[in-house]
Amino acid sequence: MFHVKPMEHISHCPICNSTDLSDLLTAQDYTVSKESFSLVLCKKCDLAITSPRPEISNLGSYYKSEEYVSHSDTSKGILNKLYKAARYFTLRSKYSKVKPYLNRGFLLDIGCGTGAFLNFCAEKGHQVIGIEPDLDARTMAAKEKGLSVFGEDKLNELNGQSADVITMWHVLEHVPDLPMRLKQMKHILADDGRIFIAVPNKNSYDAQVYGKFWAAYDVPRHLWHFTPTAIQKLSEQHGFFVEDILAMPLDAYYISMLSEKYKGNKWGIIQGAIKGGISNLKAGKLRYSSQIYVLRHA
Repeated sequence: MFHVKPMEHISHCPICNSTDLSDLLTAQDYTVSKESFSLVLCKKCDLAITSPRPEISNLGSYYKSEEYVSHSDTSKGILNKLYKAARYFTLRSKYSKVKPYLNRGFLLDIGCGTGAFLNFCAEKGHQVIGIEPDLDARTMAAKEKGLSVFGEDKLNELNGQSADVITMWHVLEHVPDLPMRLKQMKHILADDGRIFIAVPNKNSYDAQVYGKFWAAYDVPRHLWHFTPTAIQKLSEQHGFFVEDILAMPLDAYYISMLSEKYKGNKWGIIQGAIKGGISNLKAGKLRYSSQIYVLRHA
């Protein structure tokens, strides 16, 4: 049985420092604890916040599940099998986006998990460094793929302006201290480098359809729930410019299927696939289920 951990309340927005936070919804952790968590909304920058949330020292226990594919590399369950089947395509897509900016420096993948993307880039001949807070995932990346993967303290040791590309694929929403992480990346990124940040979009069509069942809320592991407005404000605050916003259309299908599962729908794979397709059709430029924000120095 999962034991309830001490919680901490977030009293102000980490982007604009506003204390004007309103109740948004309550979502359940379907993966590990089965607990419910509240989300509040900052009206000034459109950032949703999981609050109260587990204390930072206890967050790691909410990742201990065989169903958490980025840490366990599991193929258990049909949705994880579909996720892994699509991963090679997504790895190629991500690589094609970062390749033009890989010059003499290295690629830094923050939150690399078991190292799938890091390994893909290494096999293309690039110098790579991974950051991963989870010890089990780091060990798997090093043992099975021979990768150089370090804990988060390494971010404070890397030379300034040394990384051509920094990637955070569905990671920023997990980071407890957003200002600190942006400051670290600003120091490490080369003058002409790029940062690629992929995060779920709480303003997407599928997020509106599924509400509290939307799988990309993934409480309490997702501490922040972003929108294009929130990312824009966060970037500008730390001396970055959002150069481009790119779609991740496959995410809508996976998230919608998982959301149907959370609703207890036995036909969830079919209905999720349909709703994921509709979400992509309605997305326009800024409402995809997940989006990649390309940042450069302002």
